[in-house]
Amino acid sequence: MNIFMPVVFSLPREITKMGFVSSWIMIVAAIFLWVTFVIFGIIAKRFERVLRKRTEWQFILVAPSGILLYAVLKLYSSVIQGNLKMAGSIEIIAYVLFFVSGLLSLLGALRFRKVVEPKR
Repeated sequence: MNIFMPVVFSLPREITKMGFVSSWIMIVAAIFLWVTFVIFGIIAKRFERVLRKRTEWQFILVAPSGILLYAVLKLYSSVIQGNLKMAGSIEIIAYVLFFVSGLLSLLGALRFRKVVEPKR
């Protein structure tokens, strides 16, 4: 046996299968979250049109785009490349996009809340 020969470890089939299942679930969940925020932006647009109050619905529609980009990067890493986990640089980019998008979506929701909240 050659000591310089790399040792290849393989994960059991069940763990690999569960890794891919959890990746698909994460991709679908991210897409559902993105769709939810898009619907929220459409509601804000209709609210602005009907009640003639500025809701900044464009910001609400654009803010969750990082969530969709996260899903695309996860899909690329898991399905196309066949990795159980995202690679280093792709993982950092994906999680930063998801985090920033979440913060921007929260900011858009809080702005919309100020518009629709009744004055006391």
